[in-house]
Amino acid sequence: MENVSIIVALGAGFLSFISPCCLPLYPAFLSYITGMSIQELKDENPMLKKE
Repeated sequence: MENVSIIVALGAGFLSFISPCCLPLYPAFLSYITGMSIQELKDENPMLKKE
């Protein structure tokens, strides 16, 4: 396992990032990183509001 290239490691990380079981976690991650709730983000950006 010492010969794992950086491309293989980045590819595996990207595949795990886009896996369906992780998709529901992204809104929580974004809220934690930005310090804002999804509702606050929608209030500040009129393009995200559904009419």
